[in-house]
Amino acid sequence: MRKPESIAFWLNDKLPVPTALGLVLQQIAFLCALLVVPNLFVQDSSSHLGTGSYLDIASASLIASALSILLQTMNRWGIGSGYYYPLQATPTVFAVMFLASSSSGGMPVAYGMVCITGLTQLALSTCIVRLRSIFTVEIAGLAVMLTGVATGQVGLKLLFELKGGVGATNLELMVAAFTLFVMVFCNIWLKSRVRLFASLLGLLAGSALAAALGMLPLDSLSFIAATPWVRLPDFPAFGWAFDVSMVWPYVMMGLALSLMSIGTQTVAQRTADADWHKPDLHAYGRGLRAEGLTHVLASFINAMPQSASGGAVGLAATSGCASRYLGYWVAAFLLVTALCSKLIILWLAVPAPVIAALLLFLSAFLLMAGLKLVASRMLDDRRSLALGVGLIVGVSHHYIVAGLEYAPLAGFMSLAGVTNGTLAALLLTVLFRLGASRRTRQRFLIDATTADDLSLFMENQGRLWGARRDAVQRAEQAVWQAFDLLAHGRSISPDQHWLDVKTRFDEYALRVTFTYSGTALPVARSAAPSAEALMDDPEATAHLTAYMLSRLAKRVHVRQRDAIAQLRLDFEA
Repeated sequence: MRKPESIAFWLNDKLPVPTALGLVLQQIAFLCALLVVPNLFVQDSSSHLGTGSYLDIASASLIASALSILLQTMNRWGIGSGYYYPLQATPTVFAVMFLASSSSGGMPVAYGMVCITGLTQLALSTCIVRLRSIFTVEIAGLAVMLTGVATGQVGLKLLFELKGGVGATNLELMVAAFTLFVMVFCNIWLKSRVRLFASLLGLLAGSALAAALGMLPLDSLSFIAATPWVRLPDFPAFGWAFDVSMVWPYVMMGLALSLMSIGTQTVAQRTADADWHKPDLHAYGRGLRAEGLTHVLASFINAMPQSASGGAVGLAATSGCASRYLGYWVAAFLLVTALCSKLIILWLAVPAPVIAALLLFLSAFLLMAGLKLVASRMLDDRRSLALGVGLIVGVSHHYIVAGLEYAPLAGFMSLAGVTNGTLAALLLTVLFRLGASRRTRQRFLIDATTADDLSLFMENQGRLWGARRDAVQRAEQAVWQAFDLLAHGRSISPDQHWLDVKTRFDEYALRVTFTYSGTALPVARSAAPSAEALMDDPEATAHLTAYMLSRLAKRVHVRQRDAIAQLRLDFEA
């Protein structure tokens, strides 16, 4: 693991208090902006709930998010990924929540069944490591891309959605453009530490312009003034109940939220490591475990189901912070906000164009981060089709949901949103694996084989496996050196005119084995042979090539059994 150049505060770096306060404020501004979600749920609910119920649900949701952050960043007892990525309320859960609340159990069932979502995530956390052949780097990259798409779609919806039959006004577009300009200017052209707070400065500047233009509604300001500063929430707001008929919808919710979590944690892992090239599936499992426990608690305190916030992780990345200590600060502020009802209402007054500009700003970084992950792998037609179809499904899922209005899967697809694309890519990856061998064997004639032949062979295998491009290029160089040494050295028997080359791929490891009749190559030395030693050594070429192979490959093994010898090269893929 190596610290990226764009990161000012790495995983275990403590944050200076002034810097921490600035970073926390922009994180809280982003996370609490979606407190409008429980507000919308209360308003749209058939129960016609009041302001008190909204404040109870909002406080419970903030406490659940704070708990999740603490579990993730502490990374103790096999719980928590060790990275900063919080949970945030999402409107995608409305379909299932409304379905449960309309049953005979009412709101207690809607919140009580959230524990099934948590148990689903806990179950998935135990088997995700065994699914490493499916949760590949390119699938993780697609999940990150779709997270960026979802973030951008929410921003565009906030800005252009019809309000009272009217779309975005010229003033709203001007405020959004000004906010985005401030964020971009601070992030690109400022070289001081002020760039850490690009998002916060953009939010403040945009809100100030909106207030100057009279875009803050007076009734919201009066409502904020009338709300008390401190209010102890009443947990649970509705109680707890269980309904067997609602198990399957909440299981599907757990699956959808788990896919979002995997994509978000991929962003966190990639942000913290400049040498990142494969996902840490064990961290995936620990992260899902923390989210599952959070949702189990959320069901008992009547908190909204929440999804991993790719926007918050992207915001931290653009600010140059990957420190786990940011999580402790954010968790503390979330707990304070949960007890301060005026602060809960205050975040709802941030103008929609300002939030929309922030989401568009973050979506650009998430999209490019996902694209870089996909481009880092060599893809054959099978993988290209799986990713292409998944991307189309993820971007156009709302058209599919509209066309499947009365189909059994319509409810789940509406819940899953853009993660439908990740799920489609996963299913196609499983399907296309049929007939795709992880082991190959090919015989090469010594006198008729060129370096291009071996390079083409290795490139075709790399595309089939989805290996890293740089790893395959390094393997090509090592394989040709080994082939040339064996073909023109003294190791191979004079009567053998071919070499058998076997390859094996195990997700993150590539193995190439040469089998021939003759004597094994000399074992590579730990240091390069000196010029004097090479001049006096009759096997100088073999020793030098063996040393070069040990530098190109992760491991070099030689084996002799009777008259059959083997040379095995292991590479990271």
